[in-house]
Amino acid sequence: MIRLLLALLLLAAPAAAEPWPLPGSEVVSIPAPELGRGYSHIIVLPPGYAAEPGRRYPALFFTDAPQSAALIAGMMTRLSAGGRGLEPAILVGLGYADGDTGQYSRRRDYTPTPHGDIDARSDMPGRPVIYGEAEAYRRHLERVALPELERRYRIDPARRIYLGHSYSGLFGVHVLLTKPEMFARYILISPSLWYDRRLMLARERGYASRHRDMPAKALFLIGSLETIADPDPEPFGDALNAMVEDQEAFVSALKARGYPSLEVESRVLAGEDHGSVYVPAVRMGLEWALPGTGRPVRQPCPADQPNCRYPKWSDHASKPPAP
Repeated sequence: MIRLLLALLLLAAPAAAEPWPLPGSEVVSIPAPELGRGYSHIIVLPPGYAAEPGRRYPALFFTDAPQSAALIAGMMTRLSAGGRGLEPAILVGLGYADGDTGQYSRRRDYTPTPHGDIDARSDMPGRPVIYGEAEAYRRHLERVALPELERRYRIDPARRIYLGHSYSGLFGVHVLLTKPEMFARYILISPSLWYDRRLMLARERGYASRHRDMPAKALFLIGSLETIADPDPEPFGDALNAMVEDQEAFVSALKARGYPSLEVESRVLAGEDHGSVYVPAVRMGLEWALPGTGRPVRQPCPADQPNCRYPKWSDHASKPPAP
């Protein structure tokens, strides 16, 4: 009788859930022998990729792929379907090191020096927290990962775009100050410029002393709540939260250099904090980096102008798509 009940229970139990793959995506594993590990990246090809074998595409390289791939791929589809006309692009989700947790991998790979949080705890038992391998990871991307991905896919090397948030925004700043031409455009969201006593502000001065140009376009975005009421210049404690001030100082320094090839912009998103800023910032970054030929984006009426009206579509050169 007991055996019969067990058999009936097994028959009634639902089948184990299968992983839900991102539609149109592929996973590419690339070893990093110099680092002693490997990385798995998520690739999402644009619609019509197979039908146009002679076409090369811009590529958006974004970090934290396990958390971000579905969001960014969906946002590309939604924005394009809404008539904003984003240029089709190959999406490359840069994954964490195989076998590492996201926290462990990004602390190590996205920070420029070993001077991280001395109180940080490892979420990988038996392995100490490691910081400071940003340059080694950058060289892996430049020498191994990018060439391999461009061999497999029709990526236009002149139209690479980088997108990173927080520590990976810091990594993007590291690339910008090390080899800016590695990417044509940088979307840097809430970069952790407080890291190692605001090291990147000092490195910016070092770059300026050795270079007369910075061939790149960069968009910095941050939430207005990523600050404190009275920032203290001391680089510890509450001053770590003065991220708006750090970003404004860094962008102001870049603008003051007068680099002929640099285009740089800073935007502060009202009401957003370090976590919530990601979604609206990604949307703004996509529209900035991949402007297409669709209808212009209408700006909302200012709150202090009650008589304002949205412009009619006839006021623009292009019409909205048919419903």
